[in-house]
Amino acid sequence: MEKTKNFLLLLLLIFVLFQPNFTSAQENQQRNKSAFTEKLVYGGGFGLQFGTLTLIDLSPVIGYRLTPKLETGLGFTYKYYKYKNYWYNPVTGQRYDLKSNITGGSVYAKYHIFENVFAHTEFEQLRYNYTNYHFNGSVMETDKQVADITSVFVGGGYRQRFSQNSYFYIMALWNLTEDAMSPYNNPLIRMGVILGR
Repeated sequence: MEKTKNFLLLLLLIFVLFQPNFTSAQENQQRNKSAFTEKLVYGGGFGLQFGTLTLIDLSPVIGYRLTPKLETGLGFTYKYYKYKNYWYNPVTGQRYDLKSNITGGSVYAKYHIFENVFAHTEFEQLRYNYTNYHFNGSVMETDKQVADITSVFVGGGYRQRFSQNSYFYIMALWNLTEDAMSPYNNPLIRMGVILGR
């Protein structure tokens, strides 16, 4: 009986001595998780244009603040593009719209040179699905086309904070790999919002 009592007291003593370590490990894990999520940022841009050229642009981003000045992340893009009366058939007098869906993604890095001024670089890959119109004799024919477009952007911008870790931004970017299929003209002006904790 005495041995059982001593054994139970020893177990209780071990539990009491090592309990703070278990709690401390849990607290450290919770603190590390909290520190990671506090450095996450998300947001992006949204664009609309109507008229002869219709453009709907959804570009969400998720990023991570590596340091107080350096942020890196991933962007996703969907663009709907419609250009009215883009093609004209002189034989029939009929006009055709150019319509396309553009999807893709990007990787970016943003360095805050000053409090509100930043440099930005980005690599973007887009898939461009569109209808191609061409003449076969006097007959207008169509076929579906797919093009992959790679863009490398450099530039910078200005941010205006509306809370400790959230801000509105505007930036000008230059596409270093601009080609005929690119949906952008240099310079590209972007605006959006970044939200952080």
